[in-house]
Amino acid sequence: MVSIGERIKESRNEKKITQQELASQLNVSRSAISNWEVGRNYPDLDSIVQLSDILEISLDKLLREDTIMVKKVSTEQYKGRARKNTLRIIVPLFIILLLTTGYLLYSEVASVHNIFSPSITGVSRVDVNDSWTPVRFEDNENLEISGIFWNKEVVNDANSTDETEIRIINEQTGEVIYEFILEAGKSNSLSNLKTSQDYLVEVKGNTGEYFLNFY
Repeated sequence: MVSIGERIKESRNEKKITQQELASQLNVSRSAISNWEVGRNYPDLDSIVQLSDILEISLDKLLREDTIMVKKVSTEQYKGRARKNTLRIIVPLFIILLLTTGYLLYSEVASVHNIFSPSITGVSRVDVNDSWTPVRFEDNENLEISGIFWNKEVVNDANSTDETEIRIINEQTGEVIYEFILEAGKSNSLSNLKTSQDYLVEVKGNTGEYFLNFY
């Protein structure tokens, strides 16, 4: 049985190509050529195709009688087909998922929107000037920032009555984390707030209704 290594060596010598010259054309080391020729290991499928071109020898002749190499090539071809089939399934699914997520975000579906661009709005009605009044949220009396995509900032909605003084308190410890004045339509960073922690939010200002958006 003639191995592929022997055929490489034979064809290389016929072409008067040194191991180093062949290695340079294949972008491999000279020792790789030497290992192939003595049967220590085998070239991969891409290298076999290049060897066929460089040495001007057909793949059939290059691989003939070398059953080990034929099995290796068959295995690589099978794996290649399997990878292609897997990609044919995964890529369309990924595109569908991407388009669906984009559509839901565009449509501002609440569940998806709250994951990738979370926000919560609090409303407070101040009936007495300069009196601290709690801000109420839809599902909770307290503010809870959960998840990892929060910008941690508050915006005094432009529809608010006026500028307002805002106080944010750690509901568990009673510590005042923030106290500042915020004009209508303006924002303020809340980088010190921690996720999964409840906060009591209060406002103080002129009589009227105030809308605070937390992002």
